[in-house]
Amino acid sequence: MNTLVQRGLRTAARAGLMALAAVLAVGGAAAAQAADAPPRLRPNIVFVLLDDAGFSDLGSYGGEIATPTMDALAAQGVRFSNFHTAPTCEASRAMLHSGVDNHLAGMGALMPVIAESQKGKPGYEGYLSDRAHSLGALMRDGGYATYFAGKWNLGYGLERSPGARGWDRYLALEQTGADNFEAKVWAPFNAEAVWWQDGRRYHPPKDFYSSSAYADALMRYIDEGRSNGRPFLAMLSLQAVHAPLQAPQADIERYAQRYQAGWDRIRAERYQRQVQMGLMPAGLTLPRVPATLGFPHLRADAAWSALSADEQQRMARRMAVYAAMLDNADQQIGRLREHLRRIGELDRTVFVVMSDNGADFTDVSQVNLPFRAWYRWNFPAGDDAMGGPGSFVHYGPYWAEVSNTPLAQIKGSPGEGGMRVPFILSLPPALKAGIADGSITPAFAWVTDVLPTLLDLAGIAWPADAADRHRPSGKSLLPHLRGEAERVHAADEAIGFESLGAQALFKGDWKLQRMGSPYDGQWRLFNLRDDPGESRDLSMAQPERLRQMMAEVQAYDRAHGVVMPEPGYDPIKQLLRNNWPVLLKQLWLLPALLLAVLAAALWLGVRAVRRRRSRSQPLS
Repeated sequence: MNTLVQRGLRTAARAGLMALAAVLAVGGAAAAQAADAPPRLRPNIVFVLLDDAGFSDLGSYGGEIATPTMDALAAQGVRFSNFHTAPTCEASRAMLHSGVDNHLAGMGALMPVIAESQKGKPGYEGYLSDRAHSLGALMRDGGYATYFAGKWNLGYGLERSPGARGWDRYLALEQTGADNFEAKVWAPFNAEAVWWQDGRRYHPPKDFYSSSAYADALMRYIDEGRSNGRPFLAMLSLQAVHAPLQAPQADIERYAQRYQAGWDRIRAERYQRQVQMGLMPAGLTLPRVPATLGFPHLRADAAWSALSADEQQRMARRMAVYAAMLDNADQQIGRLREHLRRIGELDRTVFVVMSDNGADFTDVSQVNLPFRAWYRWNFPAGDDAMGGPGSFVHYGPYWAEVSNTPLAQIKGSPGEGGMRVPFILSLPPALKAGIADGSITPAFAWVTDVLPTLLDLAGIAWPADAADRHRPSGKSLLPHLRGEAERVHAADEAIGFESLGAQALFKGDWKLQRMGSPYDGQWRLFNLRDDPGESRDLSMAQPERLRQMMAEVQAYDRAHGVVMPEPGYDPIKQLLRNNWPVLLKQLWLLPALLLAVLAAALWLGVRAVRRRRSRSQPLS
C-alpha cells in the first residue's frame, strides 16, 4: 500500500473507529436483533452498478468523461485500484448477489454462448441458484427495505425476478440488455425485451430512457417507503454503458469534438493522469488486443492515423455517444444523491460504485452475416442518428482499450482489462470509520467481498450454515479500510475463476491465467504488483510457482464443478448455434421475401420461355 495512504487510513482509523462501532453495534450479532434495533442508527446504502464501464472511464480513475457525482463520491471515500470481478455480466452479478463463486451461484457460463458440454449441468442453470443466498433477502431479513431498479440478468420470469429473491420493490430488466429508448431487444438472444415491476409486466412509456427511468423508480420507492421506519438498500443497476450505446442528443453534442484526436492520444492522456493520481505506476507499456482473436472488426493496423478522415469522424462520434451515455448515468446518480439531501437522508447514506466487468470490445452486430442482417433490420437508423432511437452503436475494440487503460485484454477474457474495475466506497462523515477522504488502496479485492461488506456496514449477522445453501466465501473490506489488516485476502489465499474455458487464479500479488477459445489456451503467469498490464509472462522464470498455482487451479475446478467446453468450441459459431431460433423467428420475413422474389423470377422466366416457344412454332 502507498505509505501516505496507509498512514492516513491508520490515523483516521484510530480517530473514527468508535463512530462506526457505535453504528454497527446496533445491528448486533444476530439478524433478529438487527431487525429489532433502532433502524435510523444504521446507514442507508445506495449501490450503483455500471455495466461494461472500463477501469479508466471515470474522472476519478483518469478519464476525461464528465462524471462529477461519482468523482465527488471518490473524493470523500476510498478508491480501490485492484478490485476484480468476473469478466462477464451474468457471472459477476451472480457472485455479487450471492457472495459465492459463479458456478455455485448457477452462472458457470455466459448463456448466449454456452458450450454444448455445459448445457444442463449443475452450476450452469443460467439463473441465480436456489442453493445460493441472495443479497436482497439477507438485507431484508436483517431489517432493511430493499429496492432494485435496472438490469437484473439473474433469471427469466416472475418466479426468478428480484421479488423472488428478497427485493421489496423493483423495476427490473430481466435480460442481459435492451434498447434504452424502447422495449426492444439489443441482440438476437431473446424474442422480446422484458421488464418486471413489483410483480407485473412493465411496458416502457414513450418518454422512456433507461438511466433516468431507473433513478426515478428508486426515488419513488424511497419516498413511498419512508413511513416504514427502516433503513434502505437501493441498487441502481444501470444499462449504461452496455450496447447499444444510446444517449440524449444534448449529451452527445457536448462530446462532438472531444475525440477527434483519436484513441492513441486519449489513451496516453488517461494513463498519464492515472500515474499522477497514484492509481498506476509509471513506465507501463500499453497493450493491444491481440489480432489473433480473429474477430472480423479487428483491423491489422490499430493506429488512428491509419483511418481515413471519414472513418475518424465516424469513430470519434461513436466514442462521443459512449461518453454521453456515461455522463448521463452520472447525472442520474447526482439526481438521486440530491434527492436524498433534500429529504434529509444523505448524511446517513453509504454509496458504493462499481462496474460489473471491464469494457466490451465485441461488436456483436458484425460477427457474421445473419447477425449483420438482424441488426440492419432491427436498428435501421443511420450515422446521422447515431446514439438516438433506432440506432445501434458500439464503439469498437480500440476505444474499449482506452476504457481499460492501462490494462490488457477485454470483457469476457481473464485479462486485467476484463476483470479489474473501478470500485468506490463513500461513507458520510459520521460513518467514515478510518477511511481518509480521497484515499486509494492497492489491496486486491474480489467481487464476492461485496456481500459481506454490505452486511458488515448494515450490522447484519453472517448467514448461519445451512445444508441447502452455499455459505458466502468473500471477506468484508472494512477491516482493511480501518487499518486493522494490510490485505483484504491473505497472501496465501488462492481465488479462482472460470467461464467458457477462460481461467484465472489470484494468489497474493500473483495471477495465473489463460484465454479461452479462439485464443491459444496457454497458461501465463504475472506479478500484478509490478506488472498490472500483464506484459511479462513469468511462467518460464517461475516454474515452481507455476506448478503450485496449476495445482490450485485443478483443486478449484474440482471444488466448483467446472465443466470445460468441448474440443473445437468456437464462441462465434456457438453464438449462432444457440440463437438461431430467435434469428429465424425475427427474420422470417426476409427469407420469405427472398423466396417470393425467387418464385416470381422463376415464374416470369418460365412464362418468357413459353412465349418464345409459342412464337417460334410455325402456323399450320
